[in-house]
Amino acid sequence: MARSRAADDGSMFNRPWLAFYDRRARPPPCAADVPAILRALDENSLCEIASRLGPRAFARLATTCAAFRDFVYAHDIDVWRGFCVDAFAHRESAAETAARKSRHGSYRAMFQQRLRLRTDGLYVSRNTYIKPGAKTMENAKCCHLVAYYRYFRFYRTGEFVCKTSPRRLRDEAKLLKDRAACARSNEVCHGGYTIDGEDRVRCEAIRPKSNGEWSATYFWVRLRQNKPGASNRLDVVKIAMVDGDNDPPTPTDEEWRAVDDEEALYRRGLGICAQKFDGTAEVRVANRGLSTLVFVPWDEVNVHELNKTTEEMDFYFTG
Repeated sequence: MARSRAADDGSMFNRPWLAFYDRRARPPPCAADVPAILRALDENSLCEIASRLGPRAFARLATTCAAFRDFVYAHDIDVWRGFCVDAFAHRESAAETAARKSRHGSYRAMFQQRLRLRTDGLYVSRNTYIKPGAKTMENAKCCHLVAYYRYFRFYRTGEFVCKTSPRRLRDEAKLLKDRAACARSNEVCHGGYTIDGEDRVRCEAIRPKSNGEWSATYFWVRLRQNKPGASNRLDVVKIAMVDGDNDPPTPTDEEWRAVDDEEALYRRGLGICAQKFDGTAEVRVANRGLSTLVFVPWDEVNVHELNKTTEEMDFYFTG
């Protein structure tokens, strides 16, 4: 059957080599240039080292030696495949993660572009409010800036722990890093989380009340990142405390979109548009403590700027 003119015209402008533009092809390292210790390291051992170190520590390790960096580049498919499977294991199977690779072109690009909940540190928010103080001879109207923190730690199993405390990051990280200590502590709330789509996270924590009943605290947060592969911000959309078997007040689409409105977030932080909090109601929606949570790795908990006092830092811009 004769081909149509349209098909001939289309094939006239078809250039297969254009598909190779803007793509880097790394040449395999020469065996003579690879040190003997790296030649003895097979792909399975490299993947095992990467899985034990994690993406952050393994990337830092690859920058310490040029020969090891080139060796990792030659085997990065297996390494980044393992990182992707571990990062998205809670929301999908390994087969679905491999199928998504075709959309991003590579496992490394997939790891950098897709959002994930990180488990190698804490998500921390710093919340402040003004508290009136006692009158003195120097100040007739004295006030104090009070800061308190909200800590989230996520596990790959779909569990998470959270705590609200006036203590700074370096002090609370010791407790939250030890899972057994968290289980023994009465100050830590335990619960589970689910991910809706790519960035909407729903957390539910259960805690006992003084009368023997149970109360559930729901957190709806939006996951985002300010640099590729970071996944280092959690914007709080809504916090609700629910007693008994009452249904939680799920955020509307307008409330999810409001986290991108900087003016609305500023008014919410000041409490201008907040509703009056009724502590006696069975369903209570929080209007304070809604600051964005920032991810802090374990190796930075002692030097992070969130450890500064109110005298050193009165306001923290999350970015």
